[in-house]
Amino acid sequence: MDDLLILRRFGLQGRPSKAPVIKSVIWSPPALGWIKVNTDGTVMGSPGFGGCGGIFRNCRAFMKGCFAISLGQVFAFEAELLAASLAINFA
Repeated sequence: MDDLLILRRFGLQGRPSKAPVIKSVIWSPPALGWIKVNTDGTVMGSPGFGGCGGIFRNCRAFMKGCFAISLGQVFAFEAELLAASLAINFA
């Protein structure tokens, strides 16, 4: 209810004006001989306690390695950038 009151103070409605678009995203393996890395960073708050991680998979979708690291107090963009930077370093 508090969130709705805050939105109203800014002249915003509590519902989106358009229906949300739901997109299906399916992981696809890399080409033969390549390794693909998927990374993500997350934070609780802004700034807040965050972490990041990544997973490396080969062309047959077998896991070749992974990492998960606690980052302490960071902003969301820092967590995302650190995840990408760490993946490059580990590669």
